[in-house]
Amino acid sequence: MAALAADLGVGRTSEDVIGMSDDAISSLETLLERVRADANDWTFAWFRGEPDTETPLLPRLYRPTGDGRRYDENRLLQFFRMKAPTFASSAIPNREDTDQWLFLAQHVGLPTRLLDWTEGALVGLHFALLEDCPVVWMLNPLELNRLSVDADRQAVTTEFPLTWFSPTDGRTNIGSINVQGAWENDAVGTDRPVAVQATNTHPRMSVQRSCFTVHGKNKASLKDQVPPQYLKRYVIDPGNKPQLRRDLTLLGIGHSTVFPDLDGLARESRERF
Repeated sequence: MAALAADLGVGRTSEDVIGMSDDAISSLETLLERVRADANDWTFAWFRGEPDTETPLLPRLYRPTGDGRRYDENRLLQFFRMKAPTFASSAIPNREDTDQWLFLAQHVGLPTRLLDWTEGALVGLHFALLEDCPVVWMLNPLELNRLSVDADRQAVTTEFPLTWFSPTDGRTNIGSINVQGAWENDAVGTDRPVAVQATNTHPRMSVQRSCFTVHGKNKASLKDQVPPQYLKRYVIDPGNKPQLRRDLTLLGIGHSTVFPDLDGLARESRERF
C-alpha cells in the first residue's frame, strides 16, 4: 500500500511538512477527531498512507522511472500474466479474469493504474508511518464514483461496481471498463478514476482491508480530480512517529498484522527488539 518515496517523486523534508498550512497531527486521538469531523456524513471512508511528495495520489504506473521513461502498461501486464504461473506459491486467477490479475499485480509490486486504499484508518496510518514525512489521505469513494459517471449514459453506480460484471441491458459498468482499459490501451474507460472493492487474490488484501481506485483516461493525480470536500489530507508529525507506532501496537496494528507472513514478522521483530 505504501509506495517508496523514490517512486513518488521528489520528497520533502520534515521541516517542509511541519511548515505547511496543515496542522501536523501528533497523536491518534487528534487523527481520529479530525477523521470523525470530516467524515461525519459520509457512508464510507477509505484511507491511504504515503510520503509527502510533489506528486501525491498518483499511481506508480504514471510516475517516470529513474531514467525518465514511462512504463508500458500493456506489456507489463501481459508479461506478468504469462510468467506468473511458475512463480506463484498459491493459486492464481484464471487467465480471463483480468480484474483479478490487475489486483494481484498491484499487490505484489507491479506498476499499475491502481492506487491502494484501506477501509481502516489505523492501517492507513501504519503505512504512512513507514515514511520519513508521513501523510494520511481520506477519500469519500461513493462521491468519487458519482463524479465518474458519464452524464450521457446509464452506468452501474450502486455503491461499488463489480469489476467482473458486464451488463447486457445497455448500461455501463464504470469499474469494469477502467480495468478493461488497462488491458486494451485505454480503448474504453471513464475520464475520472473509479473506486472499487476488489476480489481478494492475495492473503494480504484481506488483512489490510484493501480497496482500490482505478484510474481511467485522465492520468492526473487523484488530488487534481477530486474536489476537496471528498478528499482530506492529514499531515503526521514526523517527530512523534515512535509514540504513534507504540500506540498502534497497543491497538493490535503492527507489520505482522498487515503482512501476515515471515517477512512481516521479521520486520516487526527488528523494530521491536
